[in-house]
Amino acid sequence: MTFLRFLHAQLGPHPKTYLLTALLLLLLCPAWGQQKYWIFFSDKGEKRAYKAEELLCGPALERRRLQGIAIDWYDYPVHAAYLRQLRAMKAEVLRTSRWLNAVSARLDAEMQRQVLALPFVKGIQPVAGLSRPAGILAGCDTLPDLNTPARQLNMLGLDVLHAARYTGQGVIIAVFDNGFRQADKLEALQHIWEDKRLLAAYDFVDGDGDVFEACAASGFCNHGTNVLSVLAARQAEGLRGSAPDATYILLRTENDASETHQEEDNWVAAAEYADSLGADIFTTSLGYSTFDPGQGDYSRDDMDGATAIITLAADMAAAKGIVVVNSAGNSGTRGLTAPADGKAVIAVGAVDQCERYSSFSSQGPTADGRIKPDVAAMGQATYVINPSGEMRRANGTSFACPLISGMLACLKQARPQATREQLYQSMIRSASQYSQPDTLLGYGIPRAPLAFELLTGRPLAPWPQTALLAQQAAVLYPNPSTGDFFLAMQYQGESLPLRLEITDVLGRRLWVQHSRIDPGPNRFEYRTGLQPGTYLLRILNLQSSNTFWATKVVVLP
Repeated sequence: MTFLRFLHAQLGPHPKTYLLTALLLLLLCPAWGQQKYWIFFSDKGEKRAYKAEELLCGPALERRRLQGIAIDWYDYPVHAAYLRQLRAMKAEVLRTSRWLNAVSARLDAEMQRQVLALPFVKGIQPVAGLSRPAGILAGCDTLPDLNTPARQLNMLGLDVLHAARYTGQGVIIAVFDNGFRQADKLEALQHIWEDKRLLAAYDFVDGDGDVFEACAASGFCNHGTNVLSVLAARQAEGLRGSAPDATYILLRTENDASETHQEEDNWVAAAEYADSLGADIFTTSLGYSTFDPGQGDYSRDDMDGATAIITLAADMAAAKGIVVVNSAGNSGTRGLTAPADGKAVIAVGAVDQCERYSSFSSQGPTADGRIKPDVAAMGQATYVINPSGEMRRANGTSFACPLISGMLACLKQARPQATREQLYQSMIRSASQYSQPDTLLGYGIPRAPLAFELLTGRPLAPWPQTALLAQQAAVLYPNPSTGDFFLAMQYQGESLPLRLEITDVLGRRLWVQHSRIDPGPNRFEYRTGLQPGTYLLRILNLQSSNTFWATKVVVLP
């Protein structure tokens, strides 16, 4: 049993169990100078009473109040005397984690011996490395209508939520990435600053507040800006983000300009910072799998939700009521990267615009047999905006992740008192393969309008307020679909008998259904059994024989 598995098993109000760990074998290994390690403490020093306001800010306390989550031992700070003693030993302390009751520090072999001999130290663990995003892959282009920026939202039914004015307003999303180069200058993101919806920004790599110019020398520096654009962009004739009206915390935790890996402790420190500011959702398009040379890698067996530091911290964040969303990884059959293996982490896989599994998307299950990924979204040929302002298409679960995060923010706006678990259950129960999950897409592709109904207990009125001035408004979702769809209509006239008919491009009638519409909101579910293709749906008023409403329908393979 590794120290981290032991820690995971022993988490409780006052962990004081001491450990004889296999990590002591580190003392028998050759030293390669100073390396980065997590140092875990056995307690938090003398007991004292803390006021909640000393530990967390107002939004964080309100989030916990709504979910019935009390301030506990894990919110208390690391004992200052332990930090002083480590520094007196010339250990370079890098990060401090109250959740893990630990610090990360640079240690050589002699320091390791001295630290392990301290009575308040449980054990040490090397800091792990970071997996890079995969490159661009070719997208699905079988249907021209699917090659538009709107497709990545429409696949989830987010266009329907947005039309009903659920756009993430009032929800705080913390974004963890490698910097957000030029994001503060992009026209598509200026509304964040104009509306004063940037709550905070901090660079945990350089230790300052500038996340917009960092990483300028690296080709990967577009990554954080790309991810933010999928979340927050607002263009009249281009890309619209999944949660354009949310409030954002921007956190740089990855430094890929000068190293081939980054430390998990940056993420842990940023997570605790975002928690203290009241973040509702964490979205992270990063994944850990390898250590520095000589320290060993995470194996597939380690993807068990109980080994990686970042996974333990991510699950701790979820225990605080935060919705933690992470890209599953771009390792295909080689499996997940941490913290996607977390028990309470929503791991997001990738599909193309035709809703087909993308071969690079990391496959589950976890080492202990749990379904992963949890859900999937469009991560192949996804539209993003570069720091130059150019819209392009990119590939990776990195870009599927913010689509799901944004959808959850819109749902959170619809029901602010919803708990993390309620949001999760409504999402997976709305997904395309909820009854038959697998290791490629998990529970499948969520459908936001259905998730809204499951979460709130009422059908969504999926039309903009301006449409209520007309006699009727209607929306078909999902569209494209596999032949099954929902039809929601708002109607203000007298009850009417209707006929729904679907015809092909030659005008041949292939499907007919009779129904009735009543004043107010109406919602119907249909299974057409149609073959893949493009069709026309018409709704006819049987009293007048006039067309009540019509739209194009796309059926996928």
